[in-house]
This record gives sequence, C-alpha cells and structure tokens, in this order.
Amino acid sequence: MTANPPITIESFLEVSEQLPIDDQYELLNRLSDRLHGSCGEDESEVTLSPEWMEEINRRIAEVESGTAELIPAEQVLAELRAQLRPES
Repeated sequence: MTANPPITIESFLEVSEQLPIDDQYELLNRLSDRLHGSCGEDESEVTLSPEWMEEINRRIAEVESGTAELIPAEQVLAELRAQLRPES
C-alpha cells in the first residue's frame, strides 16, 4: 500500500484555489470557526474559547468599573478617514 504524501499549506492552497468561489468562502468560514469559535444555525449559539470569554469578561469589567477609555464612534471614524485620505 502506498502512503499519501503529507498535505502542505502550499498544496492545500493550490487545491482550494480550484474550488468555486462560494466553496472557497465556505472553507474560509469553517477554518475560521475552528480557530475562533463558531456560530450555529442560530447566531445566538456562539461558542467561544475560554481565552476569548476571559478577554470579554475583562473588558466588560473595565467598562463597568469606569477604567476603560471609551472613544465615541464618530471620533474613531473621523480619525480613520483622516488616515485613509490621500495626501496632497
């Protein structure tokens, strides 16, 4: 019996690039779900790693205790627009 050669990232990418674009997006979503947690059919069924839950709880505690620096969305967007604006 002949053993299959190991799959490398490069060979995996070469094969995945041959998939239809919808299948490539599906593959991307599945890989992302494996790395970052997944949403079930119902998006309220989110599964996050213990590390992400710890980070979320830490941030909530900072906001509730008043130690978090909150920046209004309008300010953040204005700063981003200024950074992205081409220089004359």
